[in-house]
Amino acid sequence: MNRLCMGCMKEYDDRFEVCPYCGYAFDTPAEQSYHIPPGTVLKEKYIVGKVLGFGGFGITYVGWDYLMQRKVAIKEYLPGEFATRMPTQLPVTVYSGEREEQYREGLVKTIEEARRLARFESVPGIVQIYDCFEANNTSYIVMEFLEGMTLKDYLKEKGKMTPEQAIHVTKQIASAMESVHKEGILHRDIAPDNIYVLNPDEPDNLRVKLLDFGAARYATTKHSKSLSVIIKPGYAPEEQYRSRGDQGTWTDVYALAATLYKMLTEVTPEDAMERSVKDELKKPSRLGVKLSKPTETALMNALHIKTQDRTQTMGEFLTELSAAEVKERTITKDKNDVGRIPKWVFALSGAVILAVAAVIVLLMTGVIRLHMSSSTAQMEADMVRMPNVVNEDADEAETILADERLGMSRDRMEYSEEIPENLISYQEVPANSVIAQGTEVMVYISKGQEKAVFPSIVGLMREEAMEKLEEAGFRNVVIKESDEPGLYDSVLSVSEEQNDNVALSAEIVLTICMNEESQQGDESVQVEVPELMALNRGDVEPALEAVGLKVNWVEENSDEPEGTILAQSPAAGEMVNRDTYVTVTVSIGQEKIYMENVQLMSLEEATETIEALGLTVGGVTEEYSDSIASGKVISQSVENGAEVKKGDSVDLVISKGKDPAKQTTAALETTQAQT
Repeated sequence: MNRLCMGCMKEYDDRFEVCPYCGYAFDTPAEQSYHIPPGTVLKEKYIVGKVLGFGGFGITYVGWDYLMQRKVAIKEYLPGEFATRMPTQLPVTVYSGEREEQYREGLVKTIEEARRLARFESVPGIVQIYDCFEANNTSYIVMEFLEGMTLKDYLKEKGKMTPEQAIHVTKQIASAMESVHKEGILHRDIAPDNIYVLNPDEPDNLRVKLLDFGAARYATTKHSKSLSVIIKPGYAPEEQYRSRGDQGTWTDVYALAATLYKMLTEVTPEDAMERSVKDELKKPSRLGVKLSKPTETALMNALHIKTQDRTQTMGEFLTELSAAEVKERTITKDKNDVGRIPKWVFALSGAVILAVAAVIVLLMTGVIRLHMSSSTAQMEADMVRMPNVVNEDADEAETILADERLGMSRDRMEYSEEIPENLISYQEVPANSVIAQGTEVMVYISKGQEKAVFPSIVGLMREEAMEKLEEAGFRNVVIKESDEPGLYDSVLSVSEEQNDNVALSAEIVLTICMNEESQQGDESVQVEVPELMALNRGDVEPALEAVGLKVNWVEENSDEPEGTILAQSPAAGEMVNRDTYVTVTVSIGQEKIYMENVQLMSLEEATETIEALGLTVGGVTEEYSDSIASGKVISQSVENGAEVKKGDSVDLVISKGKDPAKQTTAALETTQAQT
């Protein structure tokens, strides 16, 4: 009898345990516990084989369509941030709470997009969609199986292309995306690893197809507190680095142009964010590529950083790539920083000028008349206009109000993204209001931006890193995918330093390892994981290298001395593939503590805040204050944001309210002035 190989979907004699065509062994288990076991049947007609690839948003399997008798690719929706599959279970387990809502929305969007893409079966450059359906609490897209290799692998193997070859490939993708864009679908991830070369042995007539439309990865984060964006450095334009960036057809144009640049030069274009600061991208001709001037201009037009300067559509890009003459697009100058005056001031001043001009015309033509009165408008006695003290230093604001015979009450301090620390962020009485002298005006003082200690996340898996960031309050997260070697789907680097005091609104850039090759190791050689727990940090890497293993460091705050090994995975004695990674958790000492601002809190609130930081309240003294109510903190001995250690003490000065002697003197002066 024959059996179907779960590796290549070809039949062979079941007397053999290994497929003679591809070498896949019968009864090979799933590569990961959350992968579908080979041989599983979906929808009573699709046989699932081995995994072709997997990432943070889904898994792609080789498959067999039993009814149509054809080899297929089956893509399963499985975003690791929101769901997983438990061992021995086929249905997907979705995390509870907000993540379930996000998962369901992504599920719907994935199916909707697949059905829309299925309409493009006649478009040569798009992978054909055969079926899409829901099962096992997730969704599946069944598509044509492609033979060949990715453009990324083709360039690695063959080197850079001639201009004719590269433009031929580019035009196929541009033409396909022009059709897709008309339906309102963006790809958002055009890059060499998402373009498949069907006939790599025919370099002068390469046929390609575009893979992996990435709408689902955006849908899953639409309502997420973590504003997560997936980007590929070099291919993603500047707007994709912003969670609310203005994305459109021009976004895919940039990515395709960057791919063309790579095909021509073998150089990945500089990161778009780096280019936005200082653009040093060289034209291909300066790298020795013999490219016609019109074609080079078309390429550079499509690679402009600003969206408004860039080639806007795939149709325009196609036209310019074939044109005998192409006009170079001009670069828009930044007008955001004219001195230090915001744009709205200029807009408002322009509007005021127009309004004044209109009034003058109406006056001259007699349409409106001014009725002048000989009486002079006067404010009632003992009334003053409220000055604007927002953005003023608190002590200076108190002086400004005192000059108008007004008092000031410092009610509270609050975080502010706009107003710098220790400046007035709010005044109870609006500026220019007419109020009575002697009124006490309540104000709030800015604490500046809210900050938190940045957690140690390098070496952690993406999902765990995102959880730690969210727990700490960091929600503006950008994901950069990298092919650098490392543990697959782990954090290679992060834009902030661990243990630093970082603003919660800061954009956090995580670089995630997407190098699947470094994950596998050498399956032909099994090695035993050594015992690492008793070693010093400096001895761990040599111990692993001695048996052919690599280290994935995870640094963690703990009470153990710095450099102490806290955990290892896999455990000592386990057998693993040679050249795979062992995750080693090492202590970096206690977490840093930064003093918080407790001014204008009650003594009870301030004590609670200080003790929650692991500190103690030291000396407490009292002083009179004209603007701070009795019982509230006037000042603290350790300034806000200063690094402290557990057990340190903080002295506080508490308000006794207004000085009675001063109040008596002020009352006498007022009486004398009135008489």
